[in-house]
Amino acid sequence: YKKKHMYTQYFLNEFQKSGIITLNEVLNNDKCDDLLENVKKNRKWSKNLFRSENEFKIDPQMNKTNPGKGVQNLAEKYDLDFIENNDYFKRTVTSLLGEDYEIILKKFVVGVPDSWLPNWIKKITKKKLINNLGPYIKKEFRDVTYFRGIDYHMDLIDHPNQKGEYITGYVYLHDIDMNKSPLHLIENSHCFGPTKFPHFIKDDQKETIIYGINKSNYKRFNKKILTGNKGTVYFWSSMTLHGTIPTKRDHSRISIRYTIKKNSKNKKVTLINKLFNS
Repeated sequence: YKKKHMYTQYFLNEFQKSGIITLNEVLNNDKCDDLLENVKKNRKWSKNLFRSENEFKIDPQMNKTNPGKGVQNLAEKYDLDFIENNDYFKRTVTSLLGEDYEIILKKFVVGVPDSWLPNWIKKITKKKLINNLGPYIKKEFRDVTYFRGIDYHMDLIDHPNQKGEYITGYVYLHDIDMNKSPLHLIENSHCFGPTKFPHFIKDDQKETIIYGINKSNYKRFNKKILTGNKGTVYFWSSMTLHGTIPTKRDHSRISIRYTIKKNSKNKKVTLINKLFNS
């Protein structure tokens, strides 16, 4: 118990500096393997996922193509107790948001390799990063989120009516190296508060990145690239900028993304409040 407490406390202290927490390999590896194997068996991931170009032109449907809470959501069909009741997971979220936190969404996110894409979609993705491939996916397979690289953004964009008192949790179910679209996070980027997308960013592909409100008000920040082993859990604030580059070679990535909210009736000051007031 003491060891777990000290381990968690160290990363909670780091959160107040960077807005990011990494819990290295805290989940049971065998259960990660079992879940990933079952998900992979759910469908032929590399084939038959995408609509034809003609189908898309007839019915583009650019909105509401992602899984929701209780709405066409593959993650809700699995027992994720080994994650959500993991002692490190619960201890960390409770410290950030309070004991009465609420998981408002959990879903699988899939990094799609180039080899899965039909030629007509490849032409689109070459022009810009596509953060959501949902409109191009057949309706029966829209129970997960598919992406092909994501521009830097804040998760606040997904919940415009929230005050920011929530966090994102991200679970790696298999080992993620530089070829498997690891997440790129900008440490301490919450310091400017909520800013509009597209953000003022200059990325020179180094360990640091320039970000700010505009060309007259910016700073240089450290970039944190989340390579890690299966069973690793990450948390970041709703105002922490993050994105990914497309997967390389023929690698896909299947992970779990959580959105976890502080109870609106909880008026106690928690670490998420201290972060934004620091």
